[in-house]
Amino acid sequence: MNLVMENVTVSYGDIRVLSDVSHTFKEGKITILLGPNGCGKSTFIKAIVRKYAKTGVLSYIPQEMYGQIGLTVEDTVALGRYDPKKFISGETEEDIKYIDDALSSMELADKRYLIYDDLSGGEKQRAMAARAICQDAPWFIMDEPSSNLDIVHSKHIMDTAVNLVSQKGKSFIIVMHNINDAVRYGDEFVLMRDGRIIKVCDKLDSDSLKAVFGTDFESVRTSSGRELFFAG
Repeated sequence: MNLVMENVTVSYGDIRVLSDVSHTFKEGKITILLGPNGCGKSTFIKAIVRKYAKTGVLSYIPQEMYGQIGLTVEDTVALGRYDPKKFISGETEEDIKYIDDALSSMELADKRYLIYDDLSGGEKQRAMAARAICQDAPWFIMDEPSSNLDIVHSKHIMDTAVNLVSQKGKSFIIVMHNINDAVRYGDEFVLMRDGRIIKVCDKLDSDSLKAVFGTDFESVRTSSGRELFFAG
């Protein structure tokens, strides 16, 4: 299913953060939200989460990783399989397989018995990603997934997203700041500025980036044919 957002307006006091924002997010794609700080990207995805939170169709991986959960990494990930009946009947074999696979996919199998609160910021983020994968929802929403990750694990989590799309038909909405990572992984780009969507495209170019960020961009093409952008 597609996720449809229509005429979203959000204000905090007298400050208008989003102004009449509408977009249909298409399933089976990685859609990247790009724009300068404060343009409303995170506010927009939180509006999506609020709308669809009770439908079971999405998993949300926030940018901030809060501690003091008091559970092991394994139990934190297992929350993705949450069902009130599990407190009585316990986890099924299927649940255990999802938990094991999710831990392995985020390279956390060796940390499963550690307390979540004792993990580094990047490990917490990977644990939240594993919990989302464990939930097995059709949609994933990620706010700056590489913010606490080193370059190796940042690539790993994005490669995992690509695999989930291609192999399991999942769909992603991802807020990113790194334009060249966006080019590498995105199927669709939603460009935002001043609380509005100013363009939707399936390929970035220097003119579109200038319109969003207000500065010139130059591009170069690598030997593999991938285009990279640099602020001029």
